[in-house]
Amino acid sequence: MRSAVAGLLAAALLACAPVPAAAQSPRHAPPPAAAPGTPDRRTPDQLRKEVLERMRALRAWRIVEELKLDESTSARLFPILAKYDEQELALADERRDIAHEIRTLLAAPRPDEVKLNAAIDRMLANRHKRIASKDERIREIRKVLTAVQQAKLILLLPRLEREFARAIQDVAESHDDGH
Repeated sequence: MRSAVAGLLAAALLACAPVPAAAQSPRHAPPPAAAPGTPDRRTPDQLRKEVLERMRALRAWRIVEELKLDESTSARLFPILAKYDEQELALADERRDIAHEIRTLLAAPRPDEVKLNAAIDRMLANRHKRIASKDERIREIRKVLTAVQQAKLILLLPRLEREFARAIQDVAESHDDGH
């Protein structure tokens, strides 16, 4: 099953991504890929959005299948997941910016400890926000799913995230190798 998921994701990624940046922070809905022989005029941000949407669709399909969700439950669950996906993307962007700042500060001949401490404090605050967001997501999900469905989702989501990350990394590496 993992290889099938990776294959589907790889196909989705390859259909939209001549740029490894598309694998860094994916986002929303895919129009059809450009026709063969036509230049692809989508920006890296558009490609990221398309890849994220394809990943969300695949995640939704897997959740519906494994949790045996009906339409009503799905209609209540997926807006919750989307809300917290957006929060996580914003927090990830913030983490990336802070990490870039830390690397820049560390590259100086004499790193400014005050600025480094401030950046570390922001990184810790980001981490606390991320944990609080995940806890809030669980509280909201518990209002929608049965205990069995909640337990299955708790086990499924991290597995899907690892599978997606692995597939993205594989595609990015094969793209970097010129394949």
